[in-house]
Amino acid sequence: MRIFSTLICMLFLASAAFSQVVLVNSPASIAGSKVWSTGAGSTADLTSNIWTADAVFVDNGTATPTLGCGTLVNGAAIAGKIALIDRGTCSFSEKASVAEAAGAIAVVIFNNAAGAGVIPMGATAAFPVTVPTVMLSYEDGQAIRAELANGPVNITIGNVVFEHDLAIDAKRVSNMYNGVTPANQAELIGLTFIPAVNVLNKGLNDEADIELQAVITHTPVGGSPSEVYSESATLASLQKDSSGVIGLPAYTATEGEGVYNVTYSITSASGDTPEATSDNEFSTLFEFSDNVYTRGRWDAVNKRPFSNIGRTIGGGGNVEFLAGFDVPDGLGHRLDSVKFQIFPQTGTIGGIEPDAVTAYIYEWADANEDSIFTNDEISIVGFAPVTFVDTAATSAWVTAEIYDYSNFEPGGYVVPGDNKKYILGVRYEGSAIVFFGFDDDYDQTVALDFGLIQRDFDLPYIVINGWDANDIPDIEMGSLFTDVGGCIASALFINPYESPSIEVNPSNVAVTLSPNPAAYNLNVESQLKGASAGITYTIRDNAGRMVLSSTRTLNSNYDKTSFDISQLAAGQYFIVVTTDQGITAERFTVQH
Repeated sequence: MRIFSTLICMLFLASAAFSQVVLVNSPASIAGSKVWSTGAGSTADLTSNIWTADAVFVDNGTATPTLGCGTLVNGAAIAGKIALIDRGTCSFSEKASVAEAAGAIAVVIFNNAAGAGVIPMGATAAFPVTVPTVMLSYEDGQAIRAELANGPVNITIGNVVFEHDLAIDAKRVSNMYNGVTPANQAELIGLTFIPAVNVLNKGLNDEADIELQAVITHTPVGGSPSEVYSESATLASLQKDSSGVIGLPAYTATEGEGVYNVTYSITSASGDTPEATSDNEFSTLFEFSDNVYTRGRWDAVNKRPFSNIGRTIGGGGNVEFLAGFDVPDGLGHRLDSVKFQIFPQTGTIGGIEPDAVTAYIYEWADANEDSIFTNDEISIVGFAPVTFVDTAATSAWVTAEIYDYSNFEPGGYVVPGDNKKYILGVRYEGSAIVFFGFDDDYDQTVALDFGLIQRDFDLPYIVINGWDANDIPDIEMGSLFTDVGGCIASALFINPYESPSIEVNPSNVAVTLSPNPAAYNLNVESQLKGASAGITYTIRDNAGRMVLSSTRTLNSNYDKTSFDISQLAAGQYFIVVTTDQGITAERFTVQH
């Protein structure tokens, strides 16, 4: 596998970074450290200071008072307290800034979706924040909300260190390289998963005999879970202020369609301080589906990839995210459609330039079998033009049908054989700052660090921002973001395909183009093997976008016409010729 120079991995961290906590002190029913993230542009130094106070929900006087957008009506109650805010509507920075202005000494923002965990919180420069600002999960938020009905909840944020404090590094656990794979394809590949975690020693003492256990259960569709794997391994010692990776025997899933839940847990000879045990267990999963591939997890409620953050190239502009999928059982199947999330940094979906977003399907032929991508091994076989339904929205989940790139016709791409390798690319071409959804918590850092990913093809994403004249991505210059091992939230759908009983043979239409390359006029001669009542010519650019179209009455087996192409930009184009005798497409070049 190619080593991408932008990837930086830190396995040994400073003690100050380890010892930051968000700790509920009371009541006892919910006391203990919590899983958290930070961000929102806060400049508070969590590594050096400690903030402790009772917690109070904000109230902005609206129907959704705890969103904290706008001036608070309970400022007096917030002053000197830790402000609690629900995620949604306005930016993280605005929420924290409003609470700080009311006198809050710290801010806790709760995620707003069950099972979503916590995410890094983006910053908005217009709302500076100096108080510590952290995110807790939706579930922790609900527990705190319930206890506040009975009395005070006291919270500490900052540099609290316990005598014994081991933790599973939530960003560095091993995940299956596909969050979702069609069951029939997975079984033919023999998908193998290697459980592993990075263990942190955040306490004041060295630890001995740290044991990692992983349990995998399989839940078939409509069925009950059953244990399919249970293994453990021990790390002899781990010094304070350090970390170490513990790996377990590989597991090959053969139980078929369903969800495979993976639960990691750690213990040590001394045991953790009771308040520090919340991060001793971590759960992840992968899934064998009926017809879906995704790199990250699947959102079963909304029937789409799971996304908890948006990513793009620094500075914005052209960007494409790639993810590869094995199709060992190709014959009799068709790649039907794609689904992904996209949103601009500012404004609405309607503000994205027309025809700027397209998904592509590339085939990878690893000619020298070295598992490394080269540009000449990639070819376009399908594309999915995007049309936005709700242009007033600030983000969109796109579902787009795949067109066959050989004739620019809808209906999916029919896989021509077995043991194929396809890459799904979601692309934006423009000058704005446009983000694509990521599942940042389905992290592959451990797999990258320890060589569990052997092929470029299995990386959680590859980001590129350049293409050649034929729209092939410059994959040799692809990269990963620094310290980002999360997965692109894009899905590829594959379904069985039965060929129609009467197939149209494209060779029934022979097309001759002249001149080619052309600058001003393109002459097209079409010779059919039988008479046709009419003929349609469609000129499309290399991204599949229609630029010219003409339909003519024919009533013969021959046609000749000419197109004025003087206003077309230089580059590669296709002319698609459609008659009742068949469909064919020919490439030509505009060269001024």
